[in-house]
Amino acid sequence: MPIMPRSFFFQPTAALIMSLSVLVSAVSISPVQAADISSDPSTEASIDDKSMPDHHMNDHSKMPAGVQGGNVVSTGKFAFSYTPMFMHMEDNYIGSSTVSPQTIATTIPSQVTMTGAMGPIKEMYRIVPTTMDVQSHMFNLMYGVTDNFNLMAMASYLRKSMNMITFSGASGTTVLGSSSATTEGVGDTIIGSLWRVYKDHSYAVILNLGLSLPTGSATQNIAMLSPMNKFMTMRASYGMQLGTGTYDLMPGLTVTSHTNNWSWGTAWRSRFPLGNNSEGYRYGNLNELTAWGGYSSSPGITATIRIAESIQGQIRGSDPMISGLMEGTNPNFYGGKHTDLLGGVEIAGGPFGYKKQHAAFEIGKTITQNLNGPQLGHSWTFNALLGTEF
Repeated sequence: MPIMPRSFFFQPTAALIMSLSVLVSAVSISPVQAADISSDPSTEASIDDKSMPDHHMNDHSKMPAGVQGGNVVSTGKFAFSYTPMFMHMEDNYIGSSTVSPQTIATTIPSQVTMTGAMGPIKEMYRIVPTTMDVQSHMFNLMYGVTDNFNLMAMASYLRKSMNMITFSGASGTTVLGSSSATTEGVGDTIIGSLWRVYKDHSYAVILNLGLSLPTGSATQNIAMLSPMNKFMTMRASYGMQLGTGTYDLMPGLTVTSHTNNWSWGTAWRSRFPLGNNSEGYRYGNLNELTAWGGYSSSPGITATIRIAESIQGQIRGSDPMISGLMEGTNPNFYGGKHTDLLGGVEIAGGPFGYKKQHAAFEIGKTITQNLNGPQLGHSWTFNALLGTEF
């Protein structure tokens, strides 16, 4: 990342920043929403750098646990944070409607063909996921090159678990049994920079520019029960892989403000793959907009509420090793939109004798989604942040 010279630092008027905040907030509550988590849990976890840990940092802004890129550390200072994220998915969606496993198994043709009396015909998706859980453990380090320019790096460790039911044979709704699969390991790594381009007594604007490095595996294998009552080992579906396999550009913008006991802000994050990975595909572009508000009822305690909306495109290309009778093997069944509503609390350690420590917790529910299905829908998310400055 090139370091911007200080001569590029500009200071627009407070009125301009107020206008920007209102504009971003208005956009962020539009119907356009969330990166489909079942399309790629790792990308949504990775887009949230969660790299700002400390209330006594460089004029720290109060923000929910799931919002990142809104603070910088002072010159020569380091900040470290640990940010776990837990996410649950359930129910299959086509567009904004849920569909039953029986409907998928009897009406949705797969990419696998078999020879019938009338010639080649498409087999149905006879293995249907019912739930999926994702754990993401992120470790972030920041360094203040100047008071307005920081460098950051983030490593992650992921665990993904999926439960599936298998229907017997090539047709019908008889359930043969169920199976589960897990992938676990290092995720993609993010390096980047934060540049505070404006600051006054109540507003701040920070630009983010990151690069995701393909350190997570995109060739994980799992075992699942086949419709012929045999366990087969095959390459895991796209959403169960630990990494994207691509170099991704990750720009962002954060606007924060406060007055008395109230605080609020908006943020935009994106993730753009720079090309296909070695397996022959790339995830769709990801954009997320979020807006939040907070109220400090007592020293060090801020209650927050947030709405997050994002959108992600379908997978481009395909991995020839990812195939079979499970919907997640189809690259067209990824991406879509979803909107989450979250509430939480931020705790500054200063009033409690820990002036360099900071914590935040947030839990939320998906309130609307429109997915390129069938695919599992996003149900709930829990975010946390524990950090310190040194």
